Amino acid sequence: MLPKILSLISIVLLLGWMIYFLAGCSPLLILKHDDPTDSRLIRGFFDVHYLALMGIAAVGSISSAVSDRRLLAMAMVCIALIGFTARRMIVARMDLLRGTMSAVDAPAIRKFRRLHITGLVLSFFLLIGFFSVLGLASAEIVSCVPTPPECRGDGCRVVCSLL
Repeated sequence: MLPKILSLISIVLLLGWMIYFLAGCSPLLILKHDDPTDSRLIRGFFDVHYLALMGIAAVGSISSAVSDRRLLAMAMVCIALIGFTARRMIVARMDLLRGTMSAVDAPAIRKFRRLHITGLVLSFFLLIGFFSVLGLASAEIVSCVPTPPECRGDGCRVVCSLL
């Protein structure tokens, strides 16, 4: 029962975290990205996002695998791997650019802004993909059984549960 509960909690946390990140990081596009504090804030936001994404998805994938929700477990493993890869690529490139960026270096500022947009687009498609997998895995998430178990016909009632 505990793995199913952890799996359900991780689904909710992942969805909430991804929506929070998109809602919180999108308005940061209005920044000029030329100030070191702006770029440090954006880089830190991405770093925390990917760390949380990997942690929640790792717990969710293990608990989903233990509770025999294979499609959901595979989706969460993919989310954790995408978070790991994006952190290694996007955040690392942000760090490189931040070290050389100045207020008058327009090409570096443009590259940093592109990395910001790339991270947002990746997160948006990750959220859409996760919603799609949840639709496909709904049979794994919600279990329905007829009550009483030996019942057949019109007098039966079906009870559905998330756990």
